[in-house]
Amino acid sequence: MKVPFKDIRTLPPGKILASLCLIVLILSLLPLLYVSRYNHPTGDDIFYGIDAHLVWEDTHSIPRTIGNALQGVAHDYQTWQGTYVAMFLMRLQPTVFSEKLYFITPFLIIGLLLGGYWHLLCQLRRYVIPLERHEQVGIWAVLTFLSLQWVVSLGEAFYWYNGGLYYSGFYGITILLFGLLCKYIFTRKKTTLAGIFLLAFLVGGSNYLTLLWSMLVLFLTAAWCWVKKRPGRLALTCAALFQLGCFAVSAIAPGNAVRQAYSAQLSAVKTIIFSLWQGTAYLGVWMNGWWILGAMLLLVFVIPAIQKMDFHFPHPFLVTAFLYGMFCTLSCPTFYAQSSTGPGRALNIIYYGFIFTSYISLFYLAGWVYNRYRDSGDRLHVLHPVYFRLLALVVVLQVCIGLNDNTIKLSASVQALQDIIRGTAAAYDREYNERIELLQNSNVSDLVLMPYQNQPLTVYVGDYGPNADQGSNQALARWYGHDTIVIDYSSLGY
Repeated sequence: MKVPFKDIRTLPPGKILASLCLIVLILSLLPLLYVSRYNHPTGDDIFYGIDAHLVWEDTHSIPRTIGNALQGVAHDYQTWQGTYVAMFLMRLQPTVFSEKLYFITPFLIIGLLLGGYWHLLCQLRRYVIPLERHEQVGIWAVLTFLSLQWVVSLGEAFYWYNGGLYYSGFYGITILLFGLLCKYIFTRKKTTLAGIFLLAFLVGGSNYLTLLWSMLVLFLTAAWCWVKKRPGRLALTCAALFQLGCFAVSAIAPGNAVRQAYSAQLSAVKTIIFSLWQGTAYLGVWMNGWWILGAMLLLVFVIPAIQKMDFHFPHPFLVTAFLYGMFCTLSCPTFYAQSSTGPGRALNIIYYGFIFTSYISLFYLAGWVYNRYRDSGDRLHVLHPVYFRLLALVVVLQVCIGLNDNTIKLSASVQALQDIIRGTAAAYDREYNERIELLQNSNVSDLVLMPYQNQPLTVYVGDYGPNADQGSNQALARWYGHDTIVIDYSSLGY
């Protein structure tokens, strides 16, 4: 029996383009996930996981190991920080149970990002925007590709369990929460509401960047439901208040005051001003040729859906200003707590937020422009073949520009390929295993270790310190049964 073959020339251009975008996304993921075989824990991974690891080694009891992690959360709450869910997950990092499990870190974090966006787009397609399946696939591929490829700090985004899960992972959970909100508004299913409360609890015990976004969206959604007199508004209000309570539990932790003593704070007014001003700097850097190319691709997928909608997209500039404000709120927690933009792992979140909000703004502006033409009796033929020829030209030009300005070389997948092809990741892996063999077999109480000579762009995020009294050094010594461990950096010239 012959399998019918569909000539690609008979397929609509949008379907072909969506398929190409999906293929590019899949190909870009291969090196990011392959290099994870060389990924290993360091620093805070060991510092937070040591107690649970020792319990696991002694008992091999999951309940006791989890119980120890909960005790650790109570200790952290009093002495360091109140982000209770994050602290719990940090104390159960993969190598607590086995050294061989740490490779799953990027699978987990990237999976949360991909899954969060896919779920949100599924709900938007089902209840809000009349997208075809291929259009949803195309939008998802473009959004996730751009989000993954040009993160500010690649290692801290996907390969460092503690830092990556704390920020990038919980961002994915927040996007998943937004999808559940969309679904509940239109279905009011109790199971969906239960999922909202669960994710509100999880995000409520995570980093304050995604938590602030989550609370704003929950309260604004509840307020919109009250204005529109939609059923379910009381439940959503309770969910918003519940997450506010979770935030309060996290914020009033005595440990926060201990940690805050090590950094300077800004006032609330200065925080808002600095965040709004910093947002313009981010736009200047991130609204580049790749963003424009992404915008052109997304227009192919969203314009057909806009043509089917009765919504007229009023007040485009007010909506754009609001979305810019939402984007800038991601900078508020670090400016308020640290008087700075924060570490690379926090900037990753801000970058994700830029991609998300800027393309929502693009969608709204495209709808407004289209409706102006529609109302005047004209048609906006965005999907004319001339547009696809222009799009092909822009792709070629941007690839050439990307090779010239190094943005292609700085993309996550290319950096992963460099680590793989040049053998840097494999060499780092060998150095790590040699160090572990020494730690396990040496009878010396006070060990002096050499720093890693190979530091791949992806899986290497740092080493231990030169002083035996540093927390991560002490944890590493306990992990392998030594008195002290230090790293001798003199061989590197410092």
